[in-house]
Amino acid sequence: MKKSNLIGGIVCLAIAGLLTVLNLRLPADSMMFMVGGQNMPWTPPVVLAIIGIILLATGAGKEDEPVAEELVEVDEEKAALNKKMETMAWGCFLVMLGGLFFVPVEVIAKGVWSIGVGVIMLGLNVVRYFSKIKMSGFTTFLGIVSIIGGVLELTGVVGADGAVFLIILGAYLILKPWFEKRQLFGKAEEKMVIE
Repeated sequence: MKKSNLIGGIVCLAIAGLLTVLNLRLPADSMMFMVGGQNMPWTPPVVLAIIGIILLATGAGKEDEPVAEELVEVDEEKAALNKKMETMAWGCFLVMLGGLFFVPVEVIAKGVWSIGVGVIMLGLNVVRYFSKIKMSGFTTFLGIVSIIGGVLELTGVVGADGAVFLIILGAYLILKPWFEKRQLFGKAEEKMVIE
């Protein structure tokens, strides 16, 4: 039994239940969740319930056999390379942020800046992957959210950020066993297994 999945599933279902009760008890316009200019207050409870069910289903299975703890040897060369790459990515991000303050909104749409942030974060993780360094799940997740949010801004879709965030989070949770099997995410110093 995987306790973290069970706890996460119970928390998601509890929040979904609370939001459902609030949607049923409160006046129609008091619960707001805007998607494309339309109030869809049932979206968060439904998405949270689905995520909760998935977490409970994955948590009910047998936990992997405990493996004897191995000491992870730190590869100093990979750690140094990762530090250089992170510094360069931060530099690119700060240069782009400075450009955002100099360039008027009329010249470059706001969605372009979000896409730029996503490209920087995903680019960092692509370079990590090809350098056989474990990727960061956090920056990969934020990069995907930034790119999709920027594309939605450019196409004129407003208010879908929350829905996109929940969809990507749910997709990550569904694909999490696949990522763990391939050991793509983790600390940069750890050995990466590519199958």
